[in-house]
Amino acid sequence: MRKLVWMACLAYLLAGFGHIIIGSVLEPMMDAYQLDYRDGGQLIMNQFLGFLVGVLFAPLVIKVLGRRLVLLLALALFAASQLSLFLMLPWNVLLAIIPLGGAGLGLTETVLAGLIIGKLKEKKASIMVLTEVFFGVGALAVPVLSALLIANGNWNMVFLVVGAAVMVSFCLWLFLRFDEHEPLLTKEAVAGADGDERPLKARYPKTSLPLVLFGSIFFFCYVGVEMTFPNYLPSILAMTSDLSPSVLALSITVFWGAMTIGRMVMVFVVGKVNVATLFLLAVFGQLATLGLFAISPHYIISFIVIFFAGLLMGGIFSLGLLVVNEGLPGLEDRTTSLLIAMGGLGGALLPRLTGSLLDHYSVQVTLLVIFAFALVMTALMFLIFHFRKRLLQKREKVAVNG
Repeated sequence: MRKLVWMACLAYLLAGFGHIIIGSVLEPMMDAYQLDYRDGGQLIMNQFLGFLVGVLFAPLVIKVLGRRLVLLLALALFAASQLSLFLMLPWNVLLAIIPLGGAGLGLTETVLAGLIIGKLKEKKASIMVLTEVFFGVGALAVPVLSALLIANGNWNMVFLVVGAAVMVSFCLWLFLRFDEHEPLLTKEAVAGADGDERPLKARYPKTSLPLVLFGSIFFFCYVGVEMTFPNYLPSILAMTSDLSPSVLALSITVFWGAMTIGRMVMVFVVGKVNVATLFLLAVFGQLATLGLFAISPHYIISFIVIFFAGLLMGGIFSLGLLVVNEGLPGLEDRTTSLLIAMGGLGGALLPRLTGSLLDHYSVQVTLLVIFAFALVMTALMFLIFHFRKRLLQKREKVAVNG
């Protein structure tokens, strides 16, 4: 299993590259194409629309091709999008191609998250958090590389480097075999149950629908904020300070570096501390730090707040998956796909909204809107806890009476 886990971690490392790479070079890219922030937001939005399509179609494509071929297809699409960005193709062409890269990211994350939560029998929580650590490492490394290349005037080279790394992963998935876990990657492993050509579809009981609804809205808001906040950090700080472009790009590194530290700590504590308690602390931490960032009077204080925001937000995604899925036993695959899909939708729409706000209003309005989303997520967290508790209590009663 160790080999499969490390390959999943590599895939999430590449996903971290893909989600942050555009934001890390957004300033010089907009200058090169002579466009405004709204156009940059459109590019990010198109990538996440592709991500959403990849997530939604992943179950169907898995049934047709099997997990290994889906992963190979996903990596090929991602590599093609990186090559297109490196070549600086015409803007309208990029807007049409970038969703393919997003679809590749969506397929990759959905296939592997479903595999970990739905198929692996041991240490699901620890493995899921570990993959998030590698996602953070990828999101941390790209801005550092981008800052170096921006300083040298070769900002678009970052897409070539990432594209090459994706192709290395493609070759590994093509040739490596995973012993007893190899059947999980084949088409037969995801065929219909009991020989039926039409696999049975699990349905949510009516009593679980509020948890599904509020969990989905929470992930819509969270992933939207997680993608918006770091992607626009350089642009926001450019409007509130006189820092150089290379230093501005490092603001993303501070955020994702702290996120990575938070996730590494989570690997060791997730089995020792109640998951719901950790989720509560993380969401409140997000609310406090984004509020402080909105009223920060100086860029030094902003960088300190950015660090603590990343540190406290690091576990929200994986902890949220665990909290919601705990209230919906037997539906992990479907729930995970739904939550990731809603996250992808938020990641597509909120960056576009933020770009429009930066174009038409003061930066303070944008900061207050981001804080408002954190406030909404805090309210949703309490609703999730409420309906999750009701479902858990009902299950206990059934177990006692049964």
